[in-house]
Amino acid sequence: MIKYSFFLLIASSFLLQPTASQPNCFLDNKYAVYIVSNLPPKSPPLQVHCISKDDDLGHHNLTQNVEYRFAFCEIAFVTMFSCRFRWNGHDRGFHVYDANWDYNRCRSAGICYYVVKSDGFYFTNVYPPKKVGFLCGWNPSSKC
Repeated sequence: MIKYSFFLLIASSFLLQPTASQPNCFLDNKYAVYIVSNLPPKSPPLQVHCISKDDDLGHHNLTQNVEYRFAFCEIAFVTMFSCRFRWNGHDRGFHVYDANWDYNRCRSAGICYYVVKSDGFYFTNVYPPKKVGFLCGWNPSSKC
């Protein structure tokens, strides 16, 4: 019986290991950030590079209607992810998640869903999205 219990303990620890795309958040809130390219057909791909203080999520090229997703466990007052977006001569960066936001636009559902269009960035905190609202333009002077 002890051998069987030990085997179950070891097996469950491997099965319950978090992965990069599906972290296991024991006491922390789990969030998912989605970035979708909704740029015109035959236009250059959207280049996305997201980082936090501890993680560099790499460079991603998104063609039309392609989705990039990452998930993480929030550490209160510490977690922040910013992304830089480049497309067709435009270059814009902003925080896609910040635990210090006065109003956390992602908090209610743990979803940060961004759609990138030729006129700027749209947002919803619902997945799958039913409707997205305009967040900001490509011009760095517009606040996201």
